[in-house]
Amino acid sequence: MSRPLDRFSRLVTARPYITIVVLLLVTVVLAAGATRRLPPVEGASVAFLPPGSAIATAVEELDEFFGESGDVSVVTLVFRGEALTPGGLAQMDALLDSILASPGVAELLAPADPIIAPTLVIEALGGVDAASATQDEIDSLLGVPEIGGALAAMGGSDTDGTTITIASIRLTDTGDTRVQDVERRIDELATGSAGPLRVSSLSTIVIEDEYSDAIETGMGQLVGVALLLIAALIVLFLRRLSDLLLTLVGLVFSLVWIIGAEGWLGPDALGWIGPPSSLTAMVPIIVISLTVDYAIQAVSHYRERLVEGEPVIQAVRTGLRNVAVPLSLAAVTTIASFLATLFSPIDVIGDFGVVAGLGVGLSLIVMLTLVPAGRTIIDRRREARGKLRPARPVSGALPGIERVARVLGASVARRPAPYLIGVLAVTIGMGIAATGLHSEFSIREILPRGGTVMDDLETLDAAVGGSTELASVLVRAEATETRTLLNVQELTDAFADPQRRPQAATGPMETTYVSLLNDWTNDSGQPGDKYDAELAAIFSEASAGVQLDPLMMRLLLHRLDEMDPALDHVLANNPAGIDAILLQFPTYTDDPGATAVLQEEIEALWSGDDE
Repeated sequence: MSRPLDRFSRLVTARPYITIVVLLLVTVVLAAGATRRLPPVEGASVAFLPPGSAIATAVEELDEFFGESGDVSVVTLVFRGEALTPGGLAQMDALLDSILASPGVAELLAPADPIIAPTLVIEALGGVDAASATQDEIDSLLGVPEIGGALAAMGGSDTDGTTITIASIRLTDTGDTRVQDVERRIDELATGSAGPLRVSSLSTIVIEDEYSDAIETGMGQLVGVALLLIAALIVLFLRRLSDLLLTLVGLVFSLVWIIGAEGWLGPDALGWIGPPSSLTAMVPIIVISLTVDYAIQAVSHYRERLVEGEPVIQAVRTGLRNVAVPLSLAAVTTIASFLATLFSPIDVIGDFGVVAGLGVGLSLIVMLTLVPAGRTIIDRRREARGKLRPARPVSGALPGIERVARVLGASVARRPAPYLIGVLAVTIGMGIAATGLHSEFSIREILPRGGTVMDDLETLDAAVGGSTELASVLVRAEATETRTLLNVQELTDAFADPQRRPQAATGPMETTYVSLLNDWTNDSGQPGDKYDAELAAIFSEASAGVQLDPLMMRLLLHRLDEMDPALDHVLANNPAGIDAILLQFPTYTDDPGATAVLQEEIEALWSGDDE
């Protein structure tokens, strides 16, 4: 083992300038990979789910049966101020008009109830033009129970008493950049809206953008603070400016290497790992801690040899030989522990292990080459000029530390039992405390404190109970069976009742295939009624007996599909197999406890053993 170490130490120190040049070249090559790093994956992404999980399978099936219809992105507009005034309604109406006129918005609007806003309620139920409504007209409409109740559900008060009103825009999530561009455009229009109201928007891409910015910029600030603290500690322990500079340069090299390597290994280059995530974003901190440790170890062993009277070149080589083996063994065991995450079924966790293990190895290479080469260049010249100062052992950096270490070591050697008992007691205590731990995910845990998104989320909590999104439930059942139709109707009725619907649900069920059947087969006599006598006759014949006639129901659904394209968005009719039924309803985005039992609550409301 000594011969390879001798060769390595000579290779690093014989031509130290060449060693530095090689490090610079590698840094430039790896730095180019930083441009290939993709934006980090959000913490709530499906990428954090194991393959074959119920949620991942449901997402795949929703995409298979309903494509874009199965995934709806909700943009919530938050209006701060008195919205139910002529000026407030005029501003709201103008903003919605500008959003609808924005390129790409119209074709992405969800097929059912794409916009829910106070202005539409006033115009549809009150027959008053919201853009020109007077305060007297608004006040009179608020006295109508149906209108007043609907408007009350769209507003409330913030914790500071500010009046809050919300509106929702539902977009079909196409899975590409189109919906992201539209959501960003809506956010720009909202924040730039002129009028008495202060407007902001909350949507998936707005949350992801703030999360990504926090990861990128926040991590940069965190690394900067870490470097400052490390610089202060290095000055305290090593007491030499040259050692500080070498360590900081090594830190920069190590960070550039691992960030660039992550880019080269990522989807936009070799494709061996996935995009960055909130887990891999922590690797630079790991690299910083290990790199500093490597630097201190290398300098410490080098100084010990100088204290023994060895010349600079010999001290560098001997110190490097002595430190290389223990540091390499420690690095290998650390890398192995990180690479054990490759056995995780979740790819994101495996990617973290690869990036972290790579960071450990690369930082070791940097410090086992840069520090010896740098010390050789600096101290060999000083030695030749007779200006090399006596070496100061790192162990004596803090006054009295050697004496404390001797006393503690002697005490442990004489009476080890109390120390072992103390460690065992602390371990048992911590183990007992750990049994009460439970984990859950909240989007707020990964958002920056004091950010716009967090402010909007807290405002919605206070005003309307929280932010919402559209949840999708996929039911595999025969749509023509009596039990299925009754189940869907009963589930719809339950969701319409705040006392019966699941705790996570914030409103009634959206359009279902049963509600479409009712719209087309029941004559309400109201303007715009979709009633069709032919469809009503077919349904009457299909439901004449105790059980529905499957053949007549199949004919009815076929005819309804020809007349109303909305049916394709809620029912995948499969004549040769089991149908797929899509049920959607609004739900709170940040209530992990209620969401955890949502599946059980829905199954309790659904009779039968359908999937």
